[in-house]
Amino acid sequence: MNSPLATIRDPKDVQSLDAAGLEALAADVRSFLIENISETGGHIGANLGTIELTIAMHACFRSPEVPFLFDTGHQGYTHKLLTGRAHLFPTLNKYDGMSRFLTHLESEHDPIEASHAGTAISVGLGMALSRKLRGNTDPVVAVVGDSALVEGASLEALNHAAVEDTKLIVIVNDNGFAISPGFGAVHEALQSTDGKAKALFESLGCTYIGPVDGHNIAEMTAALEEAKKAKSMPVVHAKTVKGHGWAPADNHPFRLHFSFPFDPETGAAKGNAAPQKTYPDYAAQVLERRMENDEKITCITPSTIYATGLAGIFAKYPDRCFDPGMEEQHALTMTVGMALDGAKPVIAYQSTFLQRAFDQVIHDVCFMNVPTLILSARSGFSGYDNPTHHGIYDIAFLRSIPNLRVFYPKDGPELQTMIDVALDELKGPTLVMMPYGPVADFGINSSNDKANILKPEVFGEGDDLVLITVGNKFAAAREVQDHMTARGTRTRLVNIRQIKPLPEQELMEITRNATRVAVIEEAVLDGGLGSQIGTMLMENGFNGEFMRHGLPCKFIEPGANDELEHIYKLDGKGLIENITARWPDLKS
Repeated sequence: MNSPLATIRDPKDVQSLDAAGLEALAADVRSFLIENISETGGHIGANLGTIELTIAMHACFRSPEVPFLFDTGHQGYTHKLLTGRAHLFPTLNKYDGMSRFLTHLESEHDPIEASHAGTAISVGLGMALSRKLRGNTDPVVAVVGDSALVEGASLEALNHAAVEDTKLIVIVNDNGFAISPGFGAVHEALQSTDGKAKALFESLGCTYIGPVDGHNIAEMTAALEEAKKAKSMPVVHAKTVKGHGWAPADNHPFRLHFSFPFDPETGAAKGNAAPQKTYPDYAAQVLERRMENDEKITCITPSTIYATGLAGIFAKYPDRCFDPGMEEQHALTMTVGMALDGAKPVIAYQSTFLQRAFDQVIHDVCFMNVPTLILSARSGFSGYDNPTHHGIYDIAFLRSIPNLRVFYPKDGPELQTMIDVALDELKGPTLVMMPYGPVADFGINSSNDKANILKPEVFGEGDDLVLITVGNKFAAAREVQDHMTARGTRTRLVNIRQIKPLPEQELMEITRNATRVAVIEEAVLDGGLGSQIGTMLMENGFNGEFMRHGLPCKFIEPGANDELEHIYKLDGKGLIENITARWPDLKS
């Protein structure tokens, strides 16, 4: 006998099920997700919380005629199952496999790229307004997490959408969490039991429906049918539980929002290997030490405590640590206020989310030359999250901003020394970039030399080939140097540790007699470090040959870092192939 899920060959099949059939489908989906994600890893807690809610949506609306906009797409696995993608789940977290998020590249049932929060209401309103203009009366449904709701763009969109006469329906998936636990006045209103949420939305002119048990399919379908008839924009307030129906989520601080492969019974990670230290872990060690002796230091992160190594610091210094929720722009400008009042704010992002505060970096921090330390993790390739999550644009967009110092360490000890130096001399905006993955430690003593930590670090002698690299490409560049030196090419390796302002005088001295110069970076070439160094060399009369190694200006597919390094020839082997293809006389 087929399982209930196996009978769903098209999303319209959900509409043919009775109440018992819908409940059986939900149980089957829950089992499927736990069984499959335990093998591949993925967003398990986030998706177990939206099973019944998503089934109710498909019972009431037909996709893709009615667009479903999930904000964000890590809650969309049930939607993927109901739109014919069960066969893709074994490929999750594999190269060229199913996306961790909802993406327009994967299915006609996914209208948008949904890997960053705060987009669904804006897109939904735009679609609803366009449909109104052409006489299409089908609704548009935006599913917005309670923390995505307070993203700046979401609030701007809600402010507009509430006064337009359209068929937009907003479902607030309220589980009380972003990735970290929820925070703020809107969060408290949604969690209250005294009508604050109703008052909030009705004060904007919305039709408030709820709170509804998001795990009760009958309640959810009734609420959605009511929303179809609303005279003003309906907001369906669905109360859900992250990790619902799976006991291991109950004792986890983030309710197992995301997990690597795990034991389905216990939730424990598979394998016995101890978790490896990351760059944010190393950064947190020095921050905790500094905070013990300097009460002016504060720590801020917009809902990414889990990824920035700051959990211990937040627990130890709760009065000096702030998580304003998924509010990247506000969080950065808030640090400006702290700095102006004499604090030493340290704010931690992932590179992909720092992009969202680009205007604040320019206008609020750098234009005012405010002493702020920004830590930016996951620079370069960042694994199997969507193409939008790679931190490969940061060098290009950061190096154009005045007043900003940018450091990039090659290993953990160097990172810690850089943070010490930055806090010792925090006179203006300073940003420290950190790559994704386990921290390196090359055991090179000069990493701990405060006096020279920002100067280019030179390894080897010779002018046949000068390799210039930064941070996460140091190991690959050293492999190239070893290979070339073994074959008689006199090769020097230069590790640039301060990439803005670029140490031009030192670099010109190092390359003065060089025959060939190659720059290696794990970032887009357009506007990147290689472009800057090439321009510098040309303008200063360099007579040798020059080449750049980096990434094309495109959205790079998800993949493990070593897979992507191989594909784009940024590992040692690929770099050697490119260099010897360009300069054949360097071959053995």
